[in-house]
Amino acid sequence: MHPIDVLPNAMMQQGLVSEQFLKQGITTFQAACHWTKALPYGSNSNSEDSLILFEEGHGTCTTKHGAIARLAQELNLPVYKNLGFYRLNDEVVTGVNALLQPYGLNFIPQIHCFLEYEHYRVDLTEGNCNGKNKTIEDYDFVVRVTPDITHDEERRYYLDYLQRYDAIAPELLEISETTLLEILDACNRQVKYQCSLMASQLVTLS
Repeated sequence: MHPIDVLPNAMMQQGLVSEQFLKQGITTFQAACHWTKALPYGSNSNSEDSLILFEEGHGTCTTKHGAIARLAQELNLPVYKNLGFYRLNDEVVTGVNALLQPYGLNFIPQIHCFLEYEHYRVDLTEGNCNGKNKTIEDYDFVVRVTPDITHDEERRYYLDYLQRYDAIAPELLEISETTLLEILDACNRQVKYQCSLMASQLVTLS
């Protein structure tokens, strides 16, 4: 992943997203990226509208990158939101392997969002207390998407790209989609647990 300063910069203009940042005293695109990255990591009540992060004061990879991708559209900057498919296991999130081993899996495909600009990739959740042991750098598949997608659209992307893992991990396709989605939901709960654990540790240290 690359630092924010590789991204193009521009002054805010008239527009719905620009106005939200201007209310925070933010006047440039890169400053908006820094502000968004600094927001606490946390699930939003509605991840299908990324501007919810202004109301709730926190966000995930979905809403953080969605809001900035919307701002980029508004400012006519070639910065886009991507979905990256990576291999989730204990190396990334502690406790996941225990959920995978009963099914004979070494990993389960998971999605993470980041920004794309030319050949650069920028992750606005890097360094956030997000439950992950490391920043995701390696992806099996990457697809550019619109800034805000629905849960159903994200699920369709997931199931579509799941089929492409046949050559990588054919054992995945021996498990029903329903079961895989149940495993993924359990892994997501483990991510949230690790996130809360990390947050409590930070409070203790401070």
